[in-house]
Amino acid sequence: MKKNWLIGFGIAGILGIGLCAGLGIFLFSGVIAMTQPVVDASEQFLALVGQGKIAEAYASTADRFHAQQDEASFTRAVKQLGLTDYASASWHNREIKNQEGTAEGTVTSKNGGTKPVSIQLVQEGGKWKVVGVRYGGVELVTIKAPPPMPPAAEVERMVTESLLDFHKAVQAKDFTAFYGTLSDLWKKETTPQQIQKVFQDFLDKNIDIGSIKNAKPQFAPPATVNDKSVLVVAGHYPTQPAQVRFELQYIHERDAWKLTSISVNVGKGNAPEK
Repeated sequence: MKKNWLIGFGIAGILGIGLCAGLGIFLFSGVIAMTQPVVDASEQFLALVGQGKIAEAYASTADRFHAQQDEASFTRAVKQLGLTDYASASWHNREIKNQEGTAEGTVTSKNGGTKPVSIQLVQEGGKWKVVGVRYGGVELVTIKAPPPMPPAAEVERMVTESLLDFHKAVQAKDFTAFYGTLSDLWKKETTPQQIQKVFQDFLDKNIDIGSIKNAKPQFAPPATVNDKSVLVVAGHYPTQPAQVRFELQYIHERDAWKLTSISVNVGKGNAPEK
């Protein structure tokens, strides 16, 4: 009797384990089904990028994504990170909380390489849309397109304005106002007093470059935005009796070009730099 009871208990245990396993499979399948729309939206987005339909991929993202990155920067980012080589993806984690979803996995590129990917999505207009992408450990929105080269007339205006501001500082023997025109980046690295010390020779000799106001700057080499997104402008003003030579650098801050480096020389010799 005892033996039969043990056999019955063993059978019940096996049935219980089977039931739990079946329930686990059922629940897992349910999670997969519930989160599949997030995976589908992620793969549709990646497929568009991989097919070279970058504008279409950008258009498919959420409004919040557009607020963080413009299309030019998005195009630069997906090319720079190699997302345009997307071939397929496998997913090891997917999740939905309220109106937000996440899909995490591995992207396989067309040449067989692999990189981790994490895509954040939101429901917008009844659809799941991408709001964030982290690929190979890099957030897509942190990559910005270089600012466009300003028109030649604008570059001339900027250079003359910067140098006349510098001229006023030399004449006043006070670089406080000039300091206020600089980029935030440069301001963090220097003070009005430090800049004045660099150009102390201009103050001691009372060098006057005010005549550039009525002259046209000559650029050599041509002004350019380098690979660090810095606008570099070098050249001279054909003033008499001595030319005013310069090299200025600007960075783009809050939709404006701001001075981040200045070198000025009147006549022959090396220019003081900062």
